[in-house]
Amino acid sequence: MDLSGKLKRSCEDSLHKAKMAWKAGDSDGAAGHFEAASKAMFKYAEYATSRSMEYARKRKAIEYRDFAKRLRETAAEQARGGKLPPPPSSSIDEDRTPESGSGETERSISETVSQLIHTSTITWDDIGGLEQTKRDIKYTLGLNLAKPPDEVKIATFRNILFYGPPGTGKTLLAAATSNSLKVTTEGQALFFNVKVSSVLSKYFGESSKIISEIYGAARDNSPSVVFLDEFESLTTSRDSGEQSGAERRILSTILAEMDGLSEKGRSDIFVLTIAATNRPWDIDAAVMSRFEKQILIPLPDDDARRAILKIQLLRKGYHVEPEVFDQLIEITKGYSGREIERLCKQATSQMIGELNADLPDVLDSGLKATQAYKVKVRPLSGEDFMQAAAMIRPVTSPAEDQRYRDWSPEPD
Repeated sequence: MDLSGKLKRSCEDSLHKAKMAWKAGDSDGAAGHFEAASKAMFKYAEYATSRSMEYARKRKAIEYRDFAKRLRETAAEQARGGKLPPPPSSSIDEDRTPESGSGETERSISETVSQLIHTSTITWDDIGGLEQTKRDIKYTLGLNLAKPPDEVKIATFRNILFYGPPGTGKTLLAAATSNSLKVTTEGQALFFNVKVSSVLSKYFGESSKIISEIYGAARDNSPSVVFLDEFESLTTSRDSGEQSGAERRILSTILAEMDGLSEKGRSDIFVLTIAATNRPWDIDAAVMSRFEKQILIPLPDDDARRAILKIQLLRKGYHVEPEVFDQLIEITKGYSGREIERLCKQATSQMIGELNADLPDVLDSGLKATQAYKVKVRPLSGEDFMQAAAMIRPVTSPAEDQRYRDWSPEPD
């Protein structure tokens, strides 16, 4: 059922009431009506016939919501005789002459978004350890995708925050989540992998539009996952005054997309937002509240390190004596999953380089000789790993690790 006309009238009615309250000097009343207009506009954006129109309506919704917040913040100033700030435009769908080059800009944004879409072949078995975390994520996905009982509306999670030390597998978890949601005919899953700091720096001025386009494409490919890496680059406390205008705009757009999807309540669209951060304590409390689930991705324990080492060594065909393997589990205590991977690469590279020092000379003999050359390997020794460990050291100290474990998303 097309409810666009009803939603538009609802938004117009709320805006009219907001303007009347504003003229009467009733800041609280005006704020309430602007908030109602914002919610109606978010829903109205669902019925847009183009991405640019959807983006424009969402920008209006954000504008109304932010203005309501400003009205509430200036209530005390009004009581002292101050003036209310001027209200935003009440035009729902403004008729504007397209700017020169706007079509080229939209194509550029679409091309940028296509570069952020990846195909994921990562499975849960590719991630060592984190068994309870993987089970929790699977349960969340299953609850969102399963058919609910008749006449029962089950509360589900659509926004998840991964936090923990660097290199603990947050990106891998998001990729595996994506792969379990949707598989294409080529046997791969679409994965919207967005490095927030990169979007801010490389596409300054278009960041908000790119975020809207990403979510639009994610809805088109529903069910899907949008992974927002380095989320802390956006979320310095908004009261600190440290955020730039671009950061505020992109954060407002992300929050609007997260809120808007949940407000639509459509069972045929499922977009899971997973954000990752190494500094959860720097995230604004209002932003943190948007994530219904916050999951610690810690440094691997003994069992997790054993599983990671099996993936990085035994599954790849390298031979390691059992006593050396047990020694390696102890050596890598305090390492992240990424650091364990680097350690294994360093040890295997050293061993292969030692046994194949003549390979450059073989290459000088020609292509056929090189293709006929068989790389020599031997069992990895404890000394191989000790040498590698001298070069690859963990970056997360025990005190920092404990800070992650002690931190709670709930305010004191």
